[in-house]
Amino acid sequence: MKRTLTLIVLSVVAMPYIFAQVHVGAKFIPKKTTTSPDSAYFGDIGVRGSWVAPDLDNDGKPEIFVTDYTKTGRVHAFQAVGNDTLEWIWSSPRLDLEPGLPYGAGGASTPRTIRHGDMDGDGKGEIIFPRGGIGGGILIFEWDGVNGSHKFGMKPSAFIPATVPYGPNFGALAGTANEGGLQLTVEHFEADDVDGDGVQELVLPKNLGGSINDDFLSISAVGTWEFEDQGFASFQIEGSTGRLASSKFGGGSPYAIHPADLDGDGKKELVCHNWNFLDYWVIKVTGTDSYVLPDTANTTNGNQFFQMTPGLDYVALFGGIVANLDKDNNTEVYFPLYSGLDTLMDGALFVVDYNNADNVQLASAAHGVKIADGVSRTSSGAFMSSFTGVVADLDGNGKQEILVGSSYPSNVVGIEYNGSGSLRDPANYTRKVFYTGEKDTYGTINYRDSAGVKDTTKATGEGFVSKMSKPVDIDGDGKIEIILPYQSLVDSVTYNWQHYDNSTGEFVTDSSKKTDNPKKWAFRSLERDVAGSVIGRNLTVITPDDYQLNQNYPNPFNPATTINFVLPLDKKVSAKVYDMLGKEIRTLIANEDYAKGPHNVVWNGKDNNGRQVSSGTYIFRMTAGNVEKSMKMMMLK
Repeated sequence: MKRTLTLIVLSVVAMPYIFAQVHVGAKFIPKKTTTSPDSAYFGDIGVRGSWVAPDLDNDGKPEIFVTDYTKTGRVHAFQAVGNDTLEWIWSSPRLDLEPGLPYGAGGASTPRTIRHGDMDGDGKGEIIFPRGGIGGGILIFEWDGVNGSHKFGMKPSAFIPATVPYGPNFGALAGTANEGGLQLTVEHFEADDVDGDGVQELVLPKNLGGSINDDFLSISAVGTWEFEDQGFASFQIEGSTGRLASSKFGGGSPYAIHPADLDGDGKKELVCHNWNFLDYWVIKVTGTDSYVLPDTANTTNGNQFFQMTPGLDYVALFGGIVANLDKDNNTEVYFPLYSGLDTLMDGALFVVDYNNADNVQLASAAHGVKIADGVSRTSSGAFMSSFTGVVADLDGNGKQEILVGSSYPSNVVGIEYNGSGSLRDPANYTRKVFYTGEKDTYGTINYRDSAGVKDTTKATGEGFVSKMSKPVDIDGDGKIEIILPYQSLVDSVTYNWQHYDNSTGEFVTDSSKKTDNPKKWAFRSLERDVAGSVIGRNLTVITPDDYQLNQNYPNPFNPATTINFVLPLDKKVSAKVYDMLGKEIRTLIANEDYAKGPHNVVWNGKDNNGRQVSSGTYIFRMTAGNVEKSMKMMMLK
């Protein structure tokens, strides 16, 4: 059903504005499930991050990954199986159900961020994310190498412990554990070959209690691993700020680190960001395992580091955005502001930009510049927090935008470079509201009666767009999509019936009820469209619960029984019968193609050798892709 939304024009300071026209290509309202722990499950409000990988399992399709706070924190993977249709393909295991493994019990609000890579360089794609809790560290799930298998393992292929040691280039520190351990609630990290040695590094900030152990780290693998088996591979710190991040370079908490070629020399720098007056500074990477800090003897603001909002304690809460809007040979880093100490600065956007041959370790007001006020705004025009986003040409006009997320009516807003002039000049950008969000998502609705005068008050509960994914044509229809994860959505709507009490001057609740929030999005997708209205469409998401395996009939049986199953998609299916000890008794379907819809298979009570089985309980197990369903059957003679 097509739906047109009325877009409200807000006042804008110091730059042009337009409302861009796209459509919402997908909305996913998760289904609660009580099936196996590895079923795609979104029971809580916790999809903090999303990520799209190009094609880790070599089946020609990108994968979508989203975080999940439930069940001690996990990651789920989906893949397009048609226009606006996704299929669940994998979930990381429940870490609290992994007895005996060094990964501990999992914990609380992790993971927060996902990346993909190939850190051991064996050509097999990996999913990488940190998790806290007891014995926490960074988990690497590697693809099994079977084309199109979607299998990334039920335990990590490799594990970076919180106490990863220093590498051989650290002299007396070589081989010793890093002080205080890794930060595992990190909001931003990257997997990239930052030093050009052909091996990927993991670069991440470390913000622990106090500041003595605060750091920015570059970690690399030593050796290779196999699917679900780390073998003798290990990890080392090959680059570090030597715990000087807070004491020498602007103070505050290390928050994000961004590989970017600021000066166009073909080598990447590491742009470090502290939560202290929007502080930034730069590490030069000069070669293999070679990381050069700014001068540490006499560091001053405006030289070795620069606080872009002096006196106002701002941060890019989920990190910045690396881009090349003017399409030259050097990149920039954009920082969207979270709320701070001045409402006029909330939601602003800053750029860190250098020219070729500039000294990138000179951090100053000439290079860290505010280019937009109030990118994200309320309905009344007040400025509010912006959260990290991506670079895209979402409206297809040949000009890229810096997209940031926020709350209604600024779910996705872009700052577009007009194509000429300095990137540090605010006049060269246009603000575009791509998607307002939906204003009729409420957490509380009060029906009030004051001496016969009735009114209704409503409190919104839509949450905000958190860490959106990079633009990719996910479903192959020629239009790029961006996955929008939503955080802080209310899980229910509370209805209150109230009357006014003259003696207290307050409304008193007479009765109330709660219902499930019908718009508790786990994530949505924003898709580029031709010029037109904003169109909302439902997203079909196929999860393991959509595969039906019905109880065999008759049951108990003698001598034969029929098993019925229903497939939501065309699939290769295998079906086998096992005894209670797990021994295979009979193969009924051997990796055969089955069409979407209902099917049945008959077991005549015989084993693979044609012998009649004895009385007892047997297990029927059906596998379709990564989905497995099983049930018990009883043979009675």
